[in-house]
Amino acid sequence: MGQEVRRRKGSNMAKSFMIVLRRRYRVYFNTQTGYWFCAYREDGVRRRVSLGVKTKPEAEVAVQAMDEPPSEVKKVTRHSWQEFMMLFLDYKTMQGKAPRTIARYRACMKAVDRYFNSQKVAHLGEITLAVLEGYPRYRTQVEGRDESTAHNDSIYLKDALRWGAKASRGYLPTNPALDWETPKPVKPKRRAYKAQEVASMEAGVREWLRPIIVTLAWTGMRVGELLNLRKEDVDMQEQVIRIRVREDWKPKGRADRTVPIHPKLKGILQVKAAGKFVFEGPHGGRLKQQYLLECLKRDQKALGIPQGDLHSLRRFFATTMMQAGVSLENVRQWGGWKSLDTMLRYLADSSPEESVRAMQEACVRMDARKNDRILTRCGG
Repeated sequence: MGQEVRRRKGSNMAKSFMIVLRRRYRVYFNTQTGYWFCAYREDGVRRRVSLGVKTKPEAEVAVQAMDEPPSEVKKVTRHSWQEFMMLFLDYKTMQGKAPRTIARYRACMKAVDRYFNSQKVAHLGEITLAVLEGYPRYRTQVEGRDESTAHNDSIYLKDALRWGAKASRGYLPTNPALDWETPKPVKPKRRAYKAQEVASMEAGVREWLRPIIVTLAWTGMRVGELLNLRKEDVDMQEQVIRIRVREDWKPKGRADRTVPIHPKLKGILQVKAAGKFVFEGPHGGRLKQQYLLECLKRDQKALGIPQGDLHSLRRFFATTMMQAGVSLENVRQWGGWKSLDTMLRYLADSSPEESVRAMQEACVRMDARKNDRILTRCGG
């Protein structure tokens, strides 16, 4: 079949061209990896592969070799880790993941890259189970990171290798991480604020921060959900806050939910901010989560409260609602947890005083029921 090459206009015309053989290919140079890639469609699916070459003439030859009939195709199995890493990150970006999620994937891949360099691993074929099992130890002992960070990185790496081992991609003949066991580290529960501490923060933090603390403590919203809460999401007539999936933003879990408005919030939510969001910075404009946390910790130190994070207010909400007799399913729906098991990890452990009081109250109820049964038998 004949060959047709069309060059793109613009400053990058030397770094990209189209070639039509049995199918249509877009060939381009990736400046981050230093290799030529090609993109094409097969069975209605867009595919992108590295050609494994660094010059344009070699790229043209490689594309023609790829276009040979299936029985004559010779698969390249020695993809470099660097190429593979960039392809995987590009794929995740195209899936519409949140910027923070992409940033976490990118940080993980860079850490894995440092580890592979220390192990002299340059190509995918050199990744073995023994190499993978050494990564958590490298991340914690050499780089001094937390066990949870090492565990999360391991999960991301397994995701990448599983993605590359799919037969249609052809990057890995087999998945080296199939037998890699990555148990979640056992850690104590995070601290949840006590009622007295929340009351102190509601009254004692800086003025513009007070409504934010009250809202987080009595809705169970995540910080990102609060920062993206718009005026139209607050329905004072129905007495609910609607957390909704939008074009420009999606809550964790990517699902809509409603949260009932606590009486403490009525005065806060009825005050309309100047912009489209309910909560704004002290001088107007968007709030940043890091700035919120820094201000909270400074105020906690001034109030003599043990320093904690904003997410612990979500733990306070779940624990308080459950202790107030709200059903677990209602608490789960209000907080947007996917399952009861996930929500239960947020509940604070009972203090010795609370445990003793709960036992005493249970004994009083049991004695009352016993006396009722005696009176019933006696006809009283």
